[in-house]
Amino acid sequence: MRTRTTLPALLLVLSLTAQNKWSLQQCVQRAEERNLDLRNAQLNAELADRTHDQARWNFVPTLNAGGTHGYNYGRVVDRFTNTFATDRVRTNNFWLSSGINLYEGGRKWNTLRQTDLDERSALKGLDAARANVQRQVVSAFLRVLGLRERIRTTEAQLANTRVQSDRVRALVEAGRSAQVDLLDMEAQLAGEEYTLTDLTNQEAQAMLQLAQVLLLDEAERAAFDVVAPAIGTLGIAAPTVSEEEVMRAVIASNPSYAQLELAEQSASLGLSIARANTLPTLSFNASVGTGYSGRNFENVGDPVVGQQAIGFTQSGETVYVPDLSYDTRTRPFSKQLDDNLNESLSFTLNVPILNNRVNSLAMDRARIQHEQSKNRLEGQRQTLQRDVQAALVGQRNAFKQYQSAERSAKAAELSLAAAQERFDHGAVTVIELNAAKLRLQQAQANLINAKYDYLLAQKSLDILQGLPIAL
Repeated sequence: MRTRTTLPALLLVLSLTAQNKWSLQQCVQRAEERNLDLRNAQLNAELADRTHDQARWNFVPTLNAGGTHGYNYGRVVDRFTNTFATDRVRTNNFWLSSGINLYEGGRKWNTLRQTDLDERSALKGLDAARANVQRQVVSAFLRVLGLRERIRTTEAQLANTRVQSDRVRALVEAGRSAQVDLLDMEAQLAGEEYTLTDLTNQEAQAMLQLAQVLLLDEAERAAFDVVAPAIGTLGIAAPTVSEEEVMRAVIASNPSYAQLELAEQSASLGLSIARANTLPTLSFNASVGTGYSGRNFENVGDPVVGQQAIGFTQSGETVYVPDLSYDTRTRPFSKQLDDNLNESLSFTLNVPILNNRVNSLAMDRARIQHEQSKNRLEGQRQTLQRDVQAALVGQRNAFKQYQSAERSAKAAELSLAAAQERFDHGAVTVIELNAAKLRLQQAQANLINAKYDYLLAQKSLDILQGLPIAL
């Protein structure tokens, strides 16, 4: 598993830089490209892939070659001629060796299966990290959209209040309304301006948080903006799915649960691997070697016949015997390699008897780790169930709040329209008109908050179930 910068990713960066308005999908993709937790999860997956490759190669016999080139000084026995040497002697050694474990109690097979599970678990961990990034982006993105919708609503209200303020000022100047009415209207105007400023500040903070999630640099943040369809056109329907249905989908597709499920299976194989250490092992080894010595001489040419005195007769005559001498040379390198060639084959049986309880304690550790992995898996299932329950309850509550807020907003609009008409005819005071406006503002804020709470819960359920994220 290897990663590289792709052309589509480069084109995405260039297009985003040019247009400066990012959709939710583009924000998610940028966050996935730069998030460090996601990068680390990707590295973990690559590391698990290499470990799995190593487990495959463990079935192949080892093969190693080597050689030496050296000089001996002083009195030493030459290993190839078995004679003493007192001068400098050059030596060379060459060897080739191979070995393989024929039986290890199934350790290699179980290790191969375990590393396969570990690789798949790491890939699920990568998906889980990606889902976590998506959750962060969706939450920050929806917060920005919600605040912007409230800003638009507040701006429209503020524009209407300014018109009302100008009308009241004109009435006061004409002597048809009291000065206190203008003061009340200006107080209402100031309050709405404060609300708009506060919402604008919150939106700027939300944009900063989103930019931080995307890890944008200073230049990118300066030109950064988001775009999304009007949330009101998406449709908010009553949730009908049951907790049981959602949990089945989550258990079947949630990467965090799948990661821990694979980890539990891997820990189970760890027991078998630890048990294999208590069984006998059988290995096979083979080697071939040769060498060269500067003390390995051979005769050259015909012998030279001479005489060597060995004693005297009774009459004093010297007794001689034939003495043969040869010219010599160092035996050629290639011939010595042939002469000194040696091969070996061996089988080794190892039976563990007493190893300071290393194997017994290793089995205990593997058993404990297996139990811990089962507990983590069950804990993750419980966590997911709580998340599903919270998202479902939040979605249902948000839908009920949305319905109530929608009715409240419609009633507040009608109430404000009636109050405005009565105010125009002098039947109500500015205080009563402002009270109607405040009720409408609160109802609209509640409607927007309920809408985005519903969407956030809905998207959380989609992420838990591994569904595509889109607006």
